[in-house]
Amino acid sequence: MTESLLRREIKKAIDRLPADRLSSLADYVAFLDSPTLRQRIEQAERDFKAKKGVNWRDVRNDV
Repeated sequence: MTESLLRREIKKAIDRLPADRLSSLADYVAFLDSPTLRQRIEQAERDFKAKKGVNWRDVRNDV
């Protein structure tokens, strides 16, 4: 199945869903669209090397 055909089938299925299930579908699509854990870790490591962010000890001095 090609990508365009698959997208068409997904859109048809979404159109058939009852309105009360659309919000949970939107949550799931947002989850799928979020960066993976690996991507988030790689970004955090780049930020750390670039000296971006705040040291947690400066924020929580009571620990």
